[in-house]
Amino acid sequence: MIVRWAVALSAGISLAAATGHAAPQSGVTLVRPLPIPTNLITPTQVVFDTPAPKDQTLESLVAFHESDIDVENVDPETECMAKVVHHEASNQPLEGQLAVAEVIVNRTKSGRFPTTPCAVANQRGQFFQTAAYNVPHQSPRWRTAIAVARLAQAGEWRPVAPGALFFHASYAGTGWAHRREFVARIADQIFYR
Repeated sequence: MIVRWAVALSAGISLAAATGHAAPQSGVTLVRPLPIPTNLITPTQVVFDTPAPKDQTLESLVAFHESDIDVENVDPETECMAKVVHHEASNQPLEGQLAVAEVIVNRTKSGRFPTTPCAVANQRGQFFQTAAYNVPHQSPRWRTAIAVARLAQAGEWRPVAPGALFFHASYAGTGWAHRREFVARIADQIFYR
């Protein structure tokens, strides 16, 4: 799986950005070729009970995994990540939701942030206190958020915001974005390293 990810990333993202002949994913804007991060978005210990069929779209892959989710028995780290995805991006396309989950995974691997999704999500001044965020467990958006979080943890889909560590809504002003490297704009969100 790691080899497929590296090949897809180097062939897809670099070719799309460097030559302009390959179109990036719908709704994703890349500005220039990005180096392949060596320490980010690596598969973690999330393993799906049922492997997904090959040649899936992101939409069909999320739908496939949504059917396997027991919303009452989600491990705490995935739940923290899913709460951030739900809160920050449930109104965004799946690529945007996945990019938010990637930010959390990237932060855990970066050495600059805490090493678990819950610690990243609950870090002071970053996201929010996930314990205080209650999501209706039968909500379709909650199932999607869990599936997206698990996909990001497992590295089962190619990165949509490679190496991103930060993001903000496109309509929100920030005092820090100009100091970061732009990675991608996906719907209403802008991602940076």
